[in-house]
Parts: sequence; structure tokens; C-alpha cells
Amino acid sequence: MVGLARRGEIELDCPFCGKAKVKVFHKEGYMQARTSRISAGAKTKRFAVPDYYEVLEDCSSCGAKRKDIQASFQGNYKKKMSHEEWIEILRKRGLPLVLGSTQKSSIKKRDK
Repeated sequence: MVGLARRGEIELDCPFCGKAKVKVFHKEGYMQARTSRISAGAKTKRFAVPDYYEVLEDCSSCGAKRKDIQASFQGNYKKKMSHEEWIEILRKRGLPLVLGSTQKSSIKKRDK
């Protein structure tokens, strides 16, 4: 391994409100060497290991959960949508919101 790869707890701003500090465990990125050995000889390849953040507590100001803050730092946070927002998206796509109500009545009429 090349580099110091320092570790420790630090405080970062909350990504949602920006007002409060959130306690985070930070491990600094470093360069790592991997050696592969074959009969023709050995080759060493170096690659970068990125920084690692692990959130230790929830936000005291906005109430954001640890899991959501962690996802935001990693870049894969998705906003949770309300029921009304889902219904609106389904309407825009043209999907039926009431399922099966017209089909049952048409089947009963055919049977008589």
C-alpha cells in the first residue's frame, strides 16, 4: 500500500439541511499495488482505493436518518415519493388506476 490511509472521526455538514454537523468515520483513499505471478514473471498493477465514509449518527437539526445521509454521501440517494406523486406519475403514463372493475361486469353479462 502506498499512502498513509488515515482514519478517524470527523464532523461534516448535513447534506440535506446544511445547518447541523454529522459525525462521520472517514478513511482516506490510497494507492494499492496488486501483484500477479505467472511462469513468465510477475506484474504489479497499482490502483486507487477511494475515500470511505460511514455515518455514525442522525442529523439533529432536520431529523435525516443515518441511512439516508450515507446514501447521499455515496451518491445513490433517491427521494421518497408520496402516494399522490405516484398516482400522478401513473396517470401521466396512461396506466389504469382502478383495476378489474369493468371486466367483471362484462363477464357477468355474457354468462346470462
